[in-house]
Amino acid sequence: MQKREKILLGVVALALAVGGYMYLGVPGGPEAKPVATGASKAVVDEVAKSVEQARLSPQQAYRIGLLVDNATGDPFYGGAGGISLEEDRGLGGPGGTGGEAEFVYSGFMKLGTKLFAVVNGVEYAVGDELAEGGHSVKIIDKNFVVLERTDGSTGRKLTRRVPLVEDDTDKIRIRVVKKR
Repeated sequence: MQKREKILLGVVALALAVGGYMYLGVPGGPEAKPVATGASKAVVDEVAKSVEQARLSPQQAYRIGLLVDNATGDPFYGGAGGISLEEDRGLGGPGGTGGEAEFVYSGFMKLGTKLFAVVNGVEYAVGDELAEGGHSVKIIDKNFVVLERTDGSTGRKLTRRVPLVEDDTDKIRIRVVKKR
């Protein structure tokens, strides 16, 4: 047996001896009676009194019930006007299964001071309602467009940010050839 194996076995034996002493050799052992039962009863009575005082009034219980009933499971829902991450929840985004139309933002036009977003090949201004899906245009930016709709069942305003999709077939290709 090597020296390190002997040391390892010695440490294991020492750990077993200390564990055995702590489990079996402690005076009073597991069957020891609790000390100061009057003190523990006082603590239990104090805790019971605190719990009784902390009970909710019927009005507080009603308010909490309303909050629980109307709570949203979406931690990213920012309330009215907030951008929520609803693409993965069936609002027609990538991976969505809501059966709604897929939106493609392919560019924007500026005529004077008015901006138009090209969504699914049709031009829309801010505030215009899209032909499909019940969405309206909320914000137009050169890199994205924000669409908004009101959910009929909950009344929440759901917003959706659609990024710009560039189509390579629309780009003009210029080729310069040097003559020799």
